[in-house]
Amino acid sequence: MEGLCPSFFVFLIMHFSSFEWLNQLFAGGPLMDDPNNWLIPLATAIRSGNYRRAELIILAHAGRHSSRAHCLILLAYLKLLSNQWLVFKSIIKRLVMLDPDQPTTRWLLAENLLHKGDLDAVRSQGSALWRGEEQCLPLRLVHVRERLLAADLDSAERLLLELLPSEIPEALRHHAQLLFLRGNRAAAVAQLEKLIQRSPNDLALQEQFLSTVIDARQAALVVPAARQALNSHGEHPLLLPHIVAIKLYQRQPGMARRAVLIHKAWNSVGLTSTNHANHLITYEQSGHADWFEFLHPWLLANHLQTLDLHSNLALQLASIESPQLQSQLGQFVASLRSTRAYSNHLKAGSGIPPLRSLVDRKLRIAWITGDLAPHPVSRFLLSFFEASEGLRQHEQLSNLPIVEMAHYQSEDRVAAIRALQADVAIDLSGWTGANFLAGFMARLAPVQVNYLGYFASTGLAEMDYWLGDQGLFPDPVTEWHTETIWRLPRPFLAWQPGSCLPEASAQITDAPSGGLRLGSFNHNRKLSDRTLRLWGHILQRISGSTLVLKANAQDDSATQELLRRRLVKAGIDPARVHWLPLTATPAEHLLQYRHIDIALDPLPNGGCTTTCEALWMGVPVITLAGSSYVSRMSTAVLQGAGLNEWISASEQHYIELACAQADQLQALRCRRDHWRSQLQSSPLGNAADLMYHLEQAFSAMHAKALAKGAICP
Repeated sequence: MEGLCPSFFVFLIMHFSSFEWLNQLFAGGPLMDDPNNWLIPLATAIRSGNYRRAELIILAHAGRHSSRAHCLILLAYLKLLSNQWLVFKSIIKRLVMLDPDQPTTRWLLAENLLHKGDLDAVRSQGSALWRGEEQCLPLRLVHVRERLLAADLDSAERLLLELLPSEIPEALRHHAQLLFLRGNRAAAVAQLEKLIQRSPNDLALQEQFLSTVIDARQAALVVPAARQALNSHGEHPLLLPHIVAIKLYQRQPGMARRAVLIHKAWNSVGLTSTNHANHLITYEQSGHADWFEFLHPWLLANHLQTLDLHSNLALQLASIESPQLQSQLGQFVASLRSTRAYSNHLKAGSGIPPLRSLVDRKLRIAWITGDLAPHPVSRFLLSFFEASEGLRQHEQLSNLPIVEMAHYQSEDRVAAIRALQADVAIDLSGWTGANFLAGFMARLAPVQVNYLGYFASTGLAEMDYWLGDQGLFPDPVTEWHTETIWRLPRPFLAWQPGSCLPEASAQITDAPSGGLRLGSFNHNRKLSDRTLRLWGHILQRISGSTLVLKANAQDDSATQELLRRRLVKAGIDPARVHWLPLTATPAEHLLQYRHIDIALDPLPNGGCTTTCEALWMGVPVITLAGSSYVSRMSTAVLQGAGLNEWISASEQHYIELACAQADQLQALRCRRDHWRSQLQSSPLGNAADLMYHLEQAFSAMHAKALAKGAICP
């Protein structure tokens, strides 16, 4: 391999497809001795994701003596991109035999390890892996990527400094990722937009841009970015996971499932790896979470390779009250404790925060959520803080610090949260998306509380309390949990919409006309077969009644067809179902309550926000009191509003409650103002009182901790 100089051309092949850009970089530089310059069509094929064409181009030139070694390296890289591991291993074995210390060989080895996400294996190679990177552009760039993945942002920036003046696209892409990880998301998006303008057919660049706008929650850019990528590259396997996420956000699980199945087809020919978590979510959102109890053991075996799958599965098993939750979550948490990341979390910053006395200071409370966005949890919190402004014992809304942690990675986030010196840390996410239970496992505060944002136990010994009320936790609590139960002497939440929320100004709508209209605005995932059968019995009993559903996007024909089949199987004539469309704004959504007289709570995964919302808009709710948190959320809301008569004790009682309303339909429709008034005058409608009791609870929890442990000054 004497004379092989990869830095002058290999990365040009891998990372450039714009002809103008290529020509600029080739100007004045060495070229292969092919008069037709086969590098340009090869670069275009790789950049556009057409790996088959790229391979044909490489093989066509592999017989040339001057190209043979270069083609071997390029072929190895191509096999790496297309996940053809056996062929890649065969080629890399030959390259190692020829010259194990060749920078190009070390670059390919590093690329392989990063492709698999094995940072520990990269670290084990030590500094020898990067020797000579100053003269080998591919090695330098993969080193930058390794530092970014390891969240060593300062080192990544130092490595990038020498590359950025040359405007190498891969270096600029890495710089955009660095900006994003440092929290400068707008700058990252802007930089990627400029790069796409210069290299519009670059598949990897468009994939990064689409991923970035999704992660940055740039809603206005997501659909245009997806459309541009699909127009350029079709349903390429690199793009499909993002399309799945977008379709799930748009409540189109049928279309998301289609994208997942296409992705699995690509996996069958070795061009991508399967995202099982996405696959399961598409079935859950189609109303088939009950299938998850029958997953094949091999899918559940390797927890650490499929973190997203197992955190999602914890939520999904809890949503169906599965007895498998305890063992599955226990195995998952035990696997997390065995990782290097967990041990690093334990040592992060100055270590686990100590207990501190409250002499001459106020209790410091950290509210930790991954949903600081237009999300039910954030909307509830905003209302709680606004209603209690000037009345709270700790910080007021006007000077309440909001600390953005999204740009921190791994142990740096643990250290940053511990540096806040909170006495109590409240987890508002559980095992939902963007959670930080890995940090809670390592202790973020002396007292840690599971509250509001999740409907099951976290399964963590380090989570001290699970906070609720008597409605959520009847005595005795029979569902499995690892936390100590703490009951507030009032409803566990409050519905008092903040002044900036559309609910605050929404007028109660008029009642519908005609026969009794029963409905549900709960997500499609909650429409279990048991729920549909129960609603079918009600429709059979009440002549002329209609079921009103708002469960998914109307243009998702696959989900609509599946639901219709399930409705028929449950004894419901689809002609008696009125489908409401998704709306562009929350205000339009609230107006749709004019279509229903009574809201029916699904089971076992009942409503919470939708139950509060229905009462607010003048629609009473019928629920069935279950035996767990997930099946008692509406029970707690209705008890908090003083509406115990709408809580059924059995499925037959649930049916009878609905039938009784049909006999007094006109009286029911004349009372729509009553339900909001009832809510407002009840403890459920008093957010300031809720905050008072929350602070009392947190103070009492902290006092208990002090009584058990040493007091630090």
